[in-house]
Amino acid sequence: MSFTLPEIEMRKSYQIALHVIGWLAFGTWVFYFLHGNRTLSFNKILDVLVGLGFGLLTFYFNWYVLIPKFLAANRILAYIASVLATLTAIAVIRSPLDFYVFRQFNPGMDEPYNVEHLLAYMMGGLVVVFISSAIKVTGNYIKNERQNKELEKQKLVAELGYLKSQVNPHFLFNTLNNIYSLAYKQSPETPDAIMKLSLLMRYMLYESNDTLVCLKKEVDHLHNFIDLQKLRLREQTSIKFTIEGDLEGKEIAPMMLMTLVENAFKHGLVSKNEIGIVMNLVVGENYLQFSTINNISTHKKKEYGGIGLKNLRRRLNLLYPQKHNLTLEEKDGTFFATLKIHFYPNNI
Repeated sequence: MSFTLPEIEMRKSYQIALHVIGWLAFGTWVFYFLHGNRTLSFNKILDVLVGLGFGLLTFYFNWYVLIPKFLAANRILAYIASVLATLTAIAVIRSPLDFYVFRQFNPGMDEPYNVEHLLAYMMGGLVVVFISSAIKVTGNYIKNERQNKELEKQKLVAELGYLKSQVNPHFLFNTLNNIYSLAYKQSPETPDAIMKLSLLMRYMLYESNDTLVCLKKEVDHLHNFIDLQKLRLREQTSIKFTIEGDLEGKEIAPMMLMTLVENAFKHGLVSKNEIGIVMNLVVGENYLQFSTINNISTHKKKEYGGIGLKNLRRRLNLLYPQKHNLTLEEKDGTFFATLKIHFYPNNI
């Protein structure tokens, strides 16, 4: 997690302001709630301020020195010993000061180092140390949680980018092979195929970088891909793509349906008695279901579950956790794939 210099300065200013407000509130409480019913002389005000000063010293010595050096390093025994040593030293310094300078406000002090008063100073200091440690540890915990969430977010973005970088070259490789076949045959349909590819590339480069795209654009992309594939197929080849439901107002992660379509064309159309490729998209109010049916040849069965479908499963787990269902089934030389995605509320 990184911040720019202005952001760091702003965060420091915010923290300083919180500390100042906290100590001002505490000082106000000391004066007006503990001593508000008494007549405060200059010496008494000075006595209270000295007490607050020792509290500040204890608080920030623990904050900036003891916690980073011992507690953060998991040196618990050393931290406890250092706290006791600090509280003892402060008590030893404060006790004679209260005896010789502010004795009138400390009845019962008959000597500079009264054990009872020393213990009272240490107990008061221990409360300050506890508050200081609690605030520091809680703040560090919140900061670490924020950093962990940011790292998880960055990791997710990086992983999705990596998966997309695998999907796009795989898709491009297959499409270029088709165009190469047309060009090799000197087909007059080659320019049209190149135009279709340019539309596909435009979508991949400029539209699919967003986390979500309009479902209608995704479907238009599928139509372009199917039209491109038809250029290399026999006229009698059966390609069916039906759509049920309203596409408007729906969004989906880009290139999500394309993997199933690519696999259908890659592995289908392999026999004389082929059923062709059947694709059906059903769009409901808060879900979509996309299914494909195609033939497969015996020697290509093992290829199912390759990089394309593995990436699809991973992207679904990252983008639609607990909101999708993908089923793949091969039966009697026919492959069935069904993907159901539930839209998030803000994408309905």
